[in-house]
Amino acid sequence: MKKVNLDELAAALEQTDVCQGYVDLAQGRVILLQEDMGEDAALDHALEIEEDWERYLPLPNVLDEAERDIMASFAASRPREDVRERLQDILAGAGAAARFHRQVHHLLLQPAWEAHKRACLRDIARDWCDENHIEYQE
Repeated sequence: MKKVNLDELAAALEQTDVCQGYVDLAQGRVILLQEDMGEDAALDHALEIEEDWERYLPLPNVLDEAERDIMASFAASRPREDVRERLQDILAGAGAAARFHRQVHHLLLQPAWEAHKRACLRDIARDWCDENHIEYQE
């Protein structure tokens, strides 16, 4: 079995809320079934996975479960108290994610947010590999 590239896995996990993904355990490849993938290509992938199902491990939808925690850890990591409190207050109640993203954009924190989210997704990917006994490369 080849090692899975942790960056590729983390990038795929970021999309699992809209695309089904798999790890090809024999090749160490990360496969995402894209919505814009042609019907024939999607069918070919599905048949390939079904024929040798033990070779493919489905990726979990981590963003639905972890996005709020990632946003909260980003808010808590802000050095300025006023920014930290503003982001933490926004995370309460319905529609928190949309308000959070608008505020991150408004506060010019988009690069910091993206870096934080990538780092968290790499940690999640690493933990997922460990839980599933999958070797990975950093």
